[in-house]
Amino acid sequence: MARRRFVLFLSALLAAAGLARHVARGRAVASLDRFLALSTLLTGVHDLVRDHGQIYLDCLLARPEQAAALEDLYARAGLAGDAPARTLDDLTARGVFADRRLRALADDILLFWYTGEYDAAGGRALATYEGSLAWRALPHATAPGTCGGAMGFWREPPSG
Repeated sequence: MARRRFVLFLSALLAAAGLARHVARGRAVASLDRFLALSTLLTGVHDLVRDHGQIYLDCLLARPEQAAALEDLYARAGLAGDAPARTLDDLTARGVFADRRLRALADDILLFWYTGEYDAAGGRALATYEGSLAWRALPHATAPGTCGGAMGFWREPPSG
């Protein structure tokens, strides 16, 4: 009988661990979704790369003071409730940019997305170069070192 109890206990334990992993994964996805919603609001870009967002979010969460400020920014932006801000004007009206700590965090988030760089343990690191938003802001330019098209593409004026 002791062997049967042990097997049942072990089965229950493994099931609980699987459920805990599932719940943690769900929280991580929700956390990333909320960060991407905030990032979309700040950048005005609706198709941000999730993998880059996860890198930037992890960077912020690794520092307790930034993690706390991020939670405050979510709350002030209404992303923790039923009435989220929809525009930068909404964020301004909610006092986000009047709070130096929240404004600095918003600036950091924008810097991550537009440069593709973030703060890693050993200093600045690169999440993306060609995929940084700076190159979208300059539609007439391409990131140096990247191919702009077929051989001789530079002879033709850009479309638009």
